[in-house]
Amino acid sequence: MSELNTEIEIARLVGRAKLRKEEAKDSRDEGDIESAIEFLQDAIAVMDDSPLSAQLHDNGAASAAVKTLAYHLADCLGMLGGNYRRLDRFDEAQACFERGRIYEDSPRLEVASSYNLVNAITLPLERRSSRLDEQTEELRRAVGAISRQIQGERRNDRWAWADLAECQLLLGLGDEAWRSYRRARDLGDEDTVNSIVSVLQRLEAVLHNGEQEAAKNINEAIQALRG
Repeated sequence: MSELNTEIEIARLVGRAKLRKEEAKDSRDEGDIESAIEFLQDAIAVMDDSPLSAQLHDNGAASAAVKTLAYHLADCLGMLGGNYRRLDRFDEAQACFERGRIYEDSPRLEVASSYNLVNAITLPLERRSSRLDEQTEELRRAVGAISRQIQGERRNDRWAWADLAECQLLLGLGDEAWRSYRRARDLGDEDTVNSIVSVLQRLEAVLHNGEQEAAKNINEAIQALRG
């Protein structure tokens, strides 16, 4: 594909993805989750059908167009997974998060997002379909990926620091987690803290019986964030 054609193609894909994401958000806010899912499925299908998608998994350096495509694919997959989860369609949600985290984990694609990375780990924990010790390697990979991201354009992104802290906390890295949570709190506001606490409370509830030490660490983090 020529440089001109690549520019035209990525502009087409980004325009379609942005439109469908806005339509999906509107549908979700109106309680029409099924329509939100359809909009996002359409966006993903269009991106998957593009000749540019074949370059997502190449070994060479990624072009700016391919990086942009990876970002919007990851974003749409995360949104789609979130909507599947709202309907308790957990297997489909997990499949979206698993695919999305491939792009977020890639140093080559430089996707500035960690939603899929974290949710691919925490959804099985919340469903009690996986134990925390079975997620150790994925947690380490997530910490590595998010650590790279905060060295770049996400250095002042409160949610990047919150995601990093959550993974560090689940790995038992209490001091590192608290430093990251402090950074997220400093960059955010009261709503940020409330959102972080809500996530931690869900995890504490499912870990309490089988992972007492992790649940204790989470409870301490909640109390510190509220203090």
